[in-house]
Amino acid sequence: MASLNKKINIKYFTGIRTRLTIIILCVTLIPLGLVGFWSYNTQKEIITREVTASHIELSNTLARGIYENLEYTRRLMNSICELKFIQALNPEVSKDFFNSLMRHFSLFKLMYLIDSDRKILASTDSSVILPDDWLFSKAVKRSYQGSLSEVRTSLDGPPTMTFESVIRSPDLGINGVLISEVNLSSINELLKESLKNSKSQGLVFDEVGAVIARSDESAGISDVAFSEVVDSDITNLKTINGESYLLTAVSLKKFDFYQAPNWTIVLQVPERIAFAAAYKFRERMLSMFGLTALVSIIIAVLLARGFTVPIGKLVEGASNISQGNYDKEMKPTSSDEIGELTQIFDEMRINIKNTKAELDNKILQLSTLYDVGKAVTSELNFVKLQNMILDMVAKFLGAEKGSLMLIDDAEKTMTIGVAIGLSDDVTRDTRLEVGDSVAGWAVKNRKFLFVKNVEEDEEFLSIKKQNIKSGTLMCAPLISKDKIMGALNVSKSTPNSFSDSDFELFVNLANQVAIAIDNARLYRYAVTDEMTKLYNHRYFQQRLDEELLRADRHEDHISLLILDVDHFKHFNDTYGHPEGDRVLKAVARIIEKSIREIDIAARYGGEEFVVICPEKNGAGALVPAERIRKAIEAYDFRINGVHVPITVSVGAASYPDNATTKAELIKKSDTALYYSKENGRNRSTLYNPIMVEHKD
Repeated sequence: MASLNKKINIKYFTGIRTRLTIIILCVTLIPLGLVGFWSYNTQKEIITREVTASHIELSNTLARGIYENLEYTRRLMNSICELKFIQALNPEVSKDFFNSLMRHFSLFKLMYLIDSDRKILASTDSSVILPDDWLFSKAVKRSYQGSLSEVRTSLDGPPTMTFESVIRSPDLGINGVLISEVNLSSINELLKESLKNSKSQGLVFDEVGAVIARSDESAGISDVAFSEVVDSDITNLKTINGESYLLTAVSLKKFDFYQAPNWTIVLQVPERIAFAAAYKFRERMLSMFGLTALVSIIIAVLLARGFTVPIGKLVEGASNISQGNYDKEMKPTSSDEIGELTQIFDEMRINIKNTKAELDNKILQLSTLYDVGKAVTSELNFVKLQNMILDMVAKFLGAEKGSLMLIDDAEKTMTIGVAIGLSDDVTRDTRLEVGDSVAGWAVKNRKFLFVKNVEEDEEFLSIKKQNIKSGTLMCAPLISKDKIMGALNVSKSTPNSFSDSDFELFVNLANQVAIAIDNARLYRYAVTDEMTKLYNHRYFQQRLDEELLRADRHEDHISLLILDVDHFKHFNDTYGHPEGDRVLKAVARIIEKSIREIDIAARYGGEEFVVICPEKNGAGALVPAERIRKAIEAYDFRINGVHVPITVSVGAASYPDNATTKAELIKKSDTALYYSKENGRNRSTLYNPIMVEHKD
């Protein structure tokens, strides 16, 4: 019988249940214990760093507050010494003034005036006497050096200290000293106010360790070596009245304050309060440790009875997931831990399936981004490119409003090239300095801006302080090869309607856009006039040929405008060529803003400009001609603050109504221009055959 019991005991200790229990306990409890121990110590280290950082930050604030409090008193004393009756050492007036001053300034406890013979001339307390060792010369020295007296404490009042300020008479030089005994209750109030919402206690000590102020009467005093605090902050654990405290000590001498006393600020918090969260975490970890041990034993027993079938199904389900089959559902066959694990595996299957769908969608978005980049980088027509970019970005992100702003390198300003959802006036008239408004800020700082809610975002509110409407926006500086070319902006009127993934795609898209604009600009530079940024003469000739062929194919009209700045030679002779160049630039910008997207504006030569107007007959061409002429006439061009009127004369001719060849079309438009100049200037004229006879 004894042998049988021995075998049973051996089987019990070596059986699968025991071994499985031991293995599960080791596998679960050892890592949990190590992680718990590491997490507990890490949490204490983090709390220590945070409390120390908070104490140092608060100490810095308190130090400045204390210094400003003392400096205020010192400056007030110096101001009093500037009064004429004080400089004259007038006892009666000075005494009345001292009494009045003490009624209005509670910080003064006692004031008295002393002449160079150590005589007290005026005092708020008739019983006051000078110490036997008090010397006038030393008081003068202390006043200039900013030395302060030791803090004196009393049982019936707040701590006090003495301020001395020399009195300098214009006639007699230094002839007296103003002495004030000041109570330091304001420092106590400052300390209490700063710590009213804190669990920490605060104390302020003078250079000999006397308490000047404390936030809580129960705050104990530690054995801090204040002489060591001057060289470096003290942050460690200290035992005060048998209880451990996390303590930080900072000296006012650490700060570069002028005439600051050698006081020490001590902030301390009981370790039990500081580490309360860590202790609670430790208790939870111990509870979890015990609970895990219990569950591990139960799982071991249940697994020993028959765990192969449910685990086999888990293996089958995991195999399906590994093979990419996420559609086969994994149903629990029991309600125990394995059944729960099966349910978790099924939730994991669903999560992986959803994640895969999100990744597929991300790949689709990136593919779309690639297609967009490919499309915009292949377009070199600058105007078409801008519209293509903004249309694609707005459509892709679902933006309600958007704009593409470009930098004028010559004038260092930003204007709107194309816009969606903005009025024509805003699009035409907006002109920003680099650094102004949101787009200017993004360009200046080369920083992408994502504002989820414009009414709550502090950075956005610091940039744009007015005309703020509800919504969300994204702004990207357009940078290619380290060159800033402008900014891309999109917005919605509903806050938080752009996601982080939208912003990521917006940033990537902006980078593609910048490259495309850079390429288009390089091409444009080859076909544009360097000064006016309009197309040059060669490109005009090329495009006019193309548009004439197009008009022939579609049996349509095409008109040509030639503009000439009136009296330009006289203007140059009067104001100089730099101002003349500025006029040409201004005229070019007005022409660009006054014509259609399909119209082609170019500098013809000198002060002459041309505009190709596809699909317009002669009468139709006079509409943009007059729009340009009136806009230039109304433009407020100023030199040295004085308005200088600028006007242009315009000639127009139409193909095939007035001409049948390119050369003839140019000649007829030039004839009409000549007619406008001969008949008063500042006018638009459509070619008429009679003009030839008139010119001849």
